[in-house]
Amino acid sequence: MSFKRQLLAVLAVAFCVSSARAENAPSWWKPPISERPASKRAVDGVNGKLEGFGGGSDWLGFARLNNASAGGAGSITAPVGDRFGFQIDTLAAAHRGFFVAAGAGHAFWRDPSVGLLGTYGSIGNDKRLDDTRFRLGAEGAYYYGPFSLASVAGYEESSGHFFTPLGYGPGVLAYQWQPRRGRFFDMFDISVYPTYNVKISVGHRYVGGRHAAALSGEALVWNLGNSAVTGFVESRVGENDYKAVWGGIRIYLGQSDKTLISRHREDAAPNWLKDDMFASQNSVRTGATPVFFPRP
Repeated sequence: MSFKRQLLAVLAVAFCVSSARAENAPSWWKPPISERPASKRAVDGVNGKLEGFGGGSDWLGFARLNNASAGGAGSITAPVGDRFGFQIDTLAAAHRGFFVAAGAGHAFWRDPSVGLLGTYGSIGNDKRLDDTRFRLGAEGAYYYGPFSLASVAGYEESSGHFFTPLGYGPGVLAYQWQPRRGRFFDMFDISVYPTYNVKISVGHRYVGGRHAAALSGEALVWNLGNSAVTGFVESRVGENDYKAVWGGIRIYLGQSDKTLISRHREDAAPNWLKDDMFASQNSVRTGATPVFFPRP
């Protein structure tokens, strides 16, 4: 399927699910008595989200320093009238011994009882490969009782470009290279809330031209009224020995006392930037070509 067809399909699905009615929630899903009525604004006032995380990648052993990943991320979200919102994300991390930085912006329409539909753009830099990556796409979400679907998809382009010989074999030259090219990308999560303060997600990532499964969990640890602290764990398992796991804490800074599910649907949209730690390496390819040396 061509990139244009893939993007049109994603946009069509996002439009359909965001137009659906959330009143068709499962009959067994009843809001708790203590839960206040859901805000009808796209964003329930200016709010922020901070997180710190640490773990390892490629599963070659967490004792090896060059496989460690650690860093922090943050988001600031603000309403634009009652139906629209805007969000800015940041990421700063040390990944396998090198610095990765990224930033993103979201502009969206949202009804907290139905879903979200908007645009997304980001830029990230991987110091190790001297690669700057740009993304532009459509973002969507759908809420159905305890279930949520969140996704972003579109076009990504890498500025990195290199060709490195790896060594000679019997009549063969092995090499590693990174093409400067654009391609389709997507990231999505399907989530369920077993309770109003616990979230479990499974999803898919296609960044840098490689697929990976994404698994995560988050639970409320400390409710401070307008603010809250949660603990989370995330992992990636994908192509070409593409593996990682990390854990950390998130701090939510909001306008009112609410459950975790309400914070996710009324405050900040997802921060997708952690996958920038893997995108540049994912786009690297290896190959081999026959080499013929003239006889003396």
